[in-house]
Amino acid sequence: MKRVVVSENNVAISRIEERCINCGMCLKTCQENNGFDHDCINCGQCILTCPTGALVPKYNYRQILNYLVDTSYQVMVITSPAVRVAIGEEFGYEPGSFLEGQMVSALKRLGFAKVFDTTFGADLTVMEEARELVERLKKKENLPMFTSCCPAWVDYAQKYLPEKRSNLSTCKSPIGMIGAMVKSYYADFADIPRDKIILVALTPCVAKKQECAEDENVDFVITTRELAMMIREMNIDFKSLKAMAYDKLLGKGSGAGLIFGSSGGVTEAVLRTAYYLLNQEEAPQDFYNLIIFRGEKDFKEAVIDMKKLKLRVAVVNRPITIKEKKQLLDNFDFIEVMTCPGGCIGGAGQPLNAINKMTEIRAKRSKALYQNDCENNLKNSYDNPEIKEAYQTYIQKGKVKLHRKNKNLIKS
Repeated sequence: MKRVVVSENNVAISRIEERCINCGMCLKTCQENNGFDHDCINCGQCILTCPTGALVPKYNYRQILNYLVDTSYQVMVITSPAVRVAIGEEFGYEPGSFLEGQMVSALKRLGFAKVFDTTFGADLTVMEEARELVERLKKKENLPMFTSCCPAWVDYAQKYLPEKRSNLSTCKSPIGMIGAMVKSYYADFADIPRDKIILVALTPCVAKKQECAEDENVDFVITTRELAMMIREMNIDFKSLKAMAYDKLLGKGSGAGLIFGSSGGVTEAVLRTAYYLLNQEEAPQDFYNLIIFRGEKDFKEAVIDMKKLKLRVAVVNRPITIKEKKQLLDNFDFIEVMTCPGGCIGGAGQPLNAINKMTEIRAKRSKALYQNDCENNLKNSYDNPEIKEAYQTYIQKGKVKLHRKNKNLIKS
């Protein structure tokens, strides 16, 4: 057999056997992206290169449609940054069309009681991750600090870099962050029993299905393509929808949180807040356009002047790059790792396109996120008014857990 093994127990990916022609594209993709062809880490890149559509995400959307008509529960949804710049491709829009408002409107039409923005969760991750980085720098411990937003990367790190486990950030991913806030902060605010909330994460990523299977707060994960399926099955005319806003309390995100969807975006966002924490002043203007960390180049590096210190930073695309650069990792203080080319905008749950056009399409999706950050008056996570209120009224009182012990990260 020339194909990757997909276990029946895999919660993220499945194979439609009658479609498989044993062409070997999935095996080649896994080797080129991850550097191996076994021990699936659920990145799902094989889905995007399968020429016959034999590999697909493990679909959950029909279960959610059933919950949406069950009046015993309030079904809520959180939406990842990269979905809003890709969902339009399913309905004839140009790649990179920024359709946040129409996406929210579609979710409301489907019957979700509340629509929240995972960008709020990204802002929480920025706040906690920047603080953690500054603490590690001061103590000179567990450096470099690796990001832990990408579940496929975390799984890879635990399998192939066990000696670096303590280097992973302890912060929950943006979905983990906002999931915890929905089931505690919002549930308390709205006086809803948490067991009466069904929380759905809408993501560009199939690996999130594995992450959230082990998360007590997120009940289901659907991909961008699954949302499109729901919209079609419910006969909703996406192009006719009027833009709607997110629900308040967990519905406001900064430009820093939004660019999490693109490779290098986590780094830019964390550096803005880390600079503020170190110096008690806003970062210089060039921190808001760190071109050196953008794009699909597999390894990007720079030394950033943080005023009080020089920070050695690397941005990595694809696990195979970690394998190739393993001897250089200790030369850095902070390393962002994303499994998918281009970051989350290239996730396996995004719309399918011609393989030879994917680089161009990912670039358009990424450009849309950075353009919105450029036009957004709210560029720093620490300036987000909803983040401020959450810290003052809830988080600082110890009412919610935003970190996880490294030993409790995704199990290998």
